[in-house]
Amino acid sequence: MQALEGLTMFALNQGEVCACPSRALIQESIAESFMTRALQRVKAIWMGNPLESSTMMGAQVSEEHLDKVLSYIQIGREEGAQCLVGGDRLVQEGDLANGFYMTPTIFKGNNRMRLFQEEIFGPVLAVTTFKNEEEALDIANDTPYGTGSWGLDA
Repeated sequence: MQALEGLTMFALNQGEVCACPSRALIQESIAESFMTRALQRVKAIWMGNPLESSTMMGAQVSEEHLDKVLSYIQIGREEGAQCLVGGDRLVQEGDLANGFYMTPTIFKGNNRMRLFQEEIFGPVLAVTTFKNEEEALDIANDTPYGTGSWGLDA
């Protein structure tokens, strides 16, 4: 369970923290079973008023920032990344209707995509797999930025 909780760190503070991981590198041998559980966990993230104890994720800081995050999601789709969960603005009701909510989003792709190379500062995680430690290190170090990464092996 600790690995699943670690994976959801990309959505901490709506992903608007530079220390939030924006990439997850998962060993091929465990990727399918792990991602099945991880996607269930991400789908359970409750979005709402951050002053309520049941809320796990609040709104983006501004409409401009939400638009930036959504533009990266569009770029990911255009580059061929597969959206596994999320990828949409969430329209709330009542007092939260004017909030800038974004569903937590996970894409599967490769390290050449902008989703992997740039920090989005939103609840978006780019996932890829690796075969061995050498490949994982090559992927992790193949970016001009200090993007946060999170790795999981068997």
